Amino acid sequence: MVNELTIQNAIINTLNYFFVFRHPLLPDEIHRFTGKAISQKDLLHALQTMADEGSIYEYKGYYMPDYKPEYIEEREAGAIRADRLMKEANASAAIIATFPFVSSVCISGSLSKGYATETSDIDLFIVTAANRLWICRTLLHLYKKTTFLHGKEHSFCMNYFIDESRMCIEEQNIFTATELATLIPVYNKEKHRELIQANKSWLVNVLPNITWNTDMAIFVTSKRGWRKLAEPILNITLPKQLNLALMHLTDKLWRLKWKRKQYPMQDYDLAMKTKWYVSKNHPLNYQKKVLNNVNDIKQKVAAIF
Repeated sequence: MVNELTIQNAIINTLNYFFVFRHPLLPDEIHRFTGKAISQKDLLHALQTMADEGSIYEYKGYYMPDYKPEYIEEREAGAIRADRLMKEANASAAIIATFPFVSSVCISGSLSKGYATETSDIDLFIVTAANRLWICRTLLHLYKKTTFLHGKEHSFCMNYFIDESRMCIEEQNIFTATELATLIPVYNKEKHRELIQANKSWLVNVLPNITWNTDMAIFVTSKRGWRKLAEPILNITLPKQLNLALMHLTDKLWRLKWKRKQYPMQDYDLAMKTKWYVSKNHPLNYQKKVLNNVNDIKQKVAAIF
């Protein structure tokens, strides 16, 4: 049985993690993203105790580590914007699904968490066919360049690609676990199920209160659009060699751009992950910033509890 102080510590850490994003949480959300296996009854009891003691704050049913009611107003306004943006996100995913070697498309980022600002991008997580990631990515980013002509580039922020033959994420931490937990599959839910299954062994340890259900029905997803013609043609043009050549070319161009912007090279491999089975394009290296912030907060919390 988890003791009261351990539960309170876990709650504080969860609230602080989301507070980095100015995101107060409802009780069900706290339970879902808390890193300790606890019952909802115990969680609700701890929340009430902590709120009564003043170690956390409750406002309009939301909980937060500091009293910032304006964050709740922001969240509620952001939820309305996110709801409006979902139709456009689904349309973007539908277009991406017509491209060669796209196995699955999921909505990610803040939109997958039900929040959007006035300037939010539509972030998309894409699973590709085996040994075709860089062909797929190159074709999609060539298409994205055309979206600048009509101001739709923010609707196609394809910043994470993963090869379906190697879907276990290497960065196994609260940041990536939260991202996986909140993905919204739009095209090929079966492949999303496989993604969760590939990562389930470590996800259950990071977020134990989530039901990582991978026992869903299997659906046959038909290929869409011009990919029916393009894939057979690309598959007879030394695709593995082409895939690796495009990876190396992209990596070379990214490294030159990274140096030109004078970003620290020691951060490149995490922020701009470029391997045959994964492409991550996060030049601001948000994961590192968030985790550093969270670790600092955890140390302060540990000193209290």
